Amino acid sequence: MKKLYFLFVTMLVTSLSFGQDLIITGAFDGPLTGGTPKGVEIYVVNDIADLSTYGIGSANNGGGTDGVEFTFPADAVTAGSFIYVATEAVEFANFFGFAPNYTTGAMGINGDDAVELFSNVDTTPVVIDVFGTIDCDPNAGGSTCPEWEHTDGWAYRLDSTGPEGSTFTSSNWTYSGTNQLEGGATNATCTSPFPIGTFSYSGSPCGVVLGAETYLCQSSTIGDNNDGVTLEIPYTGSNNTIVSVSVTGGTQGGDNPAVTADGTITISGLTEGDAWSVTLNGGDCDGTTTSGIVPAAQCDPTPSTCYDLSFGPELFELVTVASNSDNDEWTEAGGTYSMNGFCGGGCMEESNTWLIFGPLDMTGVSDLELIFDATEGFDGSELNIQYTTDYSSNCPDGAAWNSVLTVSASGSYSADLSGVSGTDVFVGIQYLDSDGSFSSWDVSNVSLAAFGSCPTLGVRPTSNCAVCDVALGTESYTCNTNTTGDNNDSVTVNIPYTGSDATITSVSTTSTGTVGGDNPATIADGTITITGLSEGDAWDLTINGGDCDGTTLSGTILAAQCDPVTTDLVINEILADPAGDITGDANGDGTRDGSQDEFVELYNVGTSSLDISGFTIEDGFGLRHTFPAGTVVPSNGFITVFGGGTPSSSIPGIVQVASEGGLGLNNGGDDVIVKNGSGIVVVSYTYVGATDQSVGRSPDFTGMFVDHSTISGNGGALFSPGNENDVTLSVGNVTNTTFSIYPNPTSTGKVTITSSNTDTISVQVFDVLGKQVKNQTLTNNTLNVSDLNTGVYILKITQNNATTTKKLVIK
Repeated sequence: MKKLYFLFVTMLVTSLSFGQDLIITGAFDGPLTGGTPKGVEIYVVNDIADLSTYGIGSANNGGGTDGVEFTFPADAVTAGSFIYVATEAVEFANFFGFAPNYTTGAMGINGDDAVELFSNVDTTPVVIDVFGTIDCDPNAGGSTCPEWEHTDGWAYRLDSTGPEGSTFTSSNWTYSGTNQLEGGATNATCTSPFPIGTFSYSGSPCGVVLGAETYLCQSSTIGDNNDGVTLEIPYTGSNNTIVSVSVTGGTQGGDNPAVTADGTITISGLTEGDAWSVTLNGGDCDGTTTSGIVPAAQCDPTPSTCYDLSFGPELFELVTVASNSDNDEWTEAGGTYSMNGFCGGGCMEESNTWLIFGPLDMTGVSDLELIFDATEGFDGSELNIQYTTDYSSNCPDGAAWNSVLTVSASGSYSADLSGVSGTDVFVGIQYLDSDGSFSSWDVSNVSLAAFGSCPTLGVRPTSNCAVCDVALGTESYTCNTNTTGDNNDSVTVNIPYTGSDATITSVSTTSTGTVGGDNPATIADGTITITGLSEGDAWDLTINGGDCDGTTLSGTILAAQCDPVTTDLVINEILADPAGDITGDANGDGTRDGSQDEFVELYNVGTSSLDISGFTIEDGFGLRHTFPAGTVVPSNGFITVFGGGTPSSSIPGIVQVASEGGLGLNNGGDDVIVKNGSGIVVVSYTYVGATDQSVGRSPDFTGMFVDHSTISGNGGALFSPGNENDVTLSVGNVTNTTFSIYPNPTSTGKVTITSSNTDTISVQVFDVLGKQVKNQTLTNNTLNVSDLNTGVYILKITQNNATTTKKLVIK
């Protein structure tokens, strides 16, 4: 059984044939506007009376031949002259000092594009010379093609080489390297000028062109590498300077191109899988060669067609799982299946579309293959040939597939299905693309064929990959009563949804409640309700029928969902914009951080403790903090939530760090919203930000929010987490402490720090960038600063629970 075969067509031509009188000698990618001038230089080998039988074309980014894109006019040219073909005339003339002979958009080539030169364009075009490899991009990842890159530079042919037919020889060229035409307004002023018109040619036309090989099979046996083959290589022209013809792989025969024009060279004694070559030796044609490998299954017998999927009564089913914004999917016309996944520049949308055939009963089938021709445009997405033995989901995404063959290039293919068994086998060809590197594919001449018994086709199902057009949102609760205690209030569940789907037959619940509200089968973007429920009840909602069948949502109403909301919790202070230096270190961890030093301060004004476990803090963006279990704020007590860091233990009250990685408070203003565990708003405030300080209530707990430094009694403090806003410097309810520092400025290497009491003083020193450079407990009230450079520093002075900051200048 053939595992995989390709139709190889190889032709390597390095000689001249009749009419091969032109050679591509240079290519340039200029530095002017839009990369101009762009084009090629062509050398005229022999006099040509009528140039109109010649043409030129380009192949961009390895995209394969575009054929003849420009045919020359019926001009006469003389041997030894040059022809210049450019994209336009003005920039060419400005750069080189003379006008090009011809202009065409086909020569809009970059430094990684290929060019083909054709003869016989009035009949059957023949490639007589090429620059670059037309079906390979030298800049592509993993590229194995010869290098010819010259972006913003040039490539120039070595003297007396070429023309080369359709095979590019990189070693016959010299390259400027990239960006070598940059920096100059004219060719002469560039870093490396294009060597225009310097090519010289002393060769003599060979006159013999080797054509594409054909194979004559001596036997036709199933299996690889087991049939004898005779190879025929046609040629045109003749040249009496040829000394000999040599071959590898078998025995030479046929005509002699030294004496016989337009003949055939043969190689006999070959077998499938053998490598072979033909080389002309001596004279003008010395070294002209062509080679190849006989395909391993070249002579296998043609299998019997079981199902013609291009022109028979049974075709592939076209099934789309996901389509991009252009609604690209497989189409079929005239026996060819086509798919092009392009949906615009930068499009990253998924295209998942299939060709499906089955079910096949493989009982008694020992040999089966899917035969087809695949033609690729662009280069990015592969085709995956697969099979499954369970297609009960009637959608490819619901089946488990087995890959047989991956197709990544144009060619003729046979996917081996000989090992597949089962009575419900489906064959699929999948196009899948979601990263923007799309391909276009044509799949034609498709058949399922076997050498023995054919599978039996069962009743074909109709695939259904429809997607539900209704999306259920997050539920909310309406309390019909608000009574203190658990499981004692009546509740309505509200479930918002978007979209609608006419295939829905009903909406149901298994709970004790009753479904009502809007009907998503007829009303778009509505709300479904479940009434008759109580706190503590479990509930569910299910959409039935059609594309949405089985879509469900469920939950349990909290036991205290509708209990009255406390009014004892007060937002007392908000810091959104900590000062930019160490004075902004609100959490007291020794480092100023614009996010970590943000805080929200809450206060319990009630006469009893308040359990806020499960409460949350949100801003205008979303959830910022959830209070953990066991969070109980005492009567007349503070709780402060910082954005991050490691808050100082000297900050009074309860201190926590935002559970969601930060508070995200906007400097200019934002919402601070506190909700209970049922999602009910307990307290909220929309603040207007203060620069480099907090905003706080004045008087505390009941007053309006003002800039913290303006509150009377706090000595201009920028914030007071865990403390009343009118307390000076204190992070606890302690007597204000006055600190003195002298001399300041100092040049003595030390300063003395005193206070109104005799307890131990600790000092942290920070540079102007907020980096801690010293941390010292004072002895005899003396701080040693002899190791610090001249400059301005911030001192954070702590005694007992009193802290202040001072500026120190060292001369």
